[in-house]
Amino acid sequence: MTQKEKQFVDYWTEKRKTWSWKKHTYQTFFSVALPISILIDLVNYFVIGDTTYTFFSFAHLFTYLLNFLTLAVALILGAGFVNWNYNEGKYWRILRKQNNNLR
Repeated sequence: MTQKEKQFVDYWTEKRKTWSWKKHTYQTFFSVALPISILIDLVNYFVIGDTTYTFFSFAHLFTYLLNFLTLAVALILGAGFVNWNYNEGKYWRILRKQNNNLR
């Protein structure tokens, strides 16, 4: 086992004990989904010039919230499953390789 693999196994052994969907949801919601949705809305209004709605109206707010929640759910679930499955696969692959080398 290389030093880099050993560091990853040590890191993921501890991280998988403390990993939670609640923490992942909070971090992804505020650091990824919210900024992306605000950026998309502002670019759509100011750069593209979509003037279907006035800058603030309840119809625009409802459309924004619906799109924001859809984007947030997709990002949170997608990133969570990809991150967890990738790291778990790598973790078990390294441990199996190590176990086979010991035999």
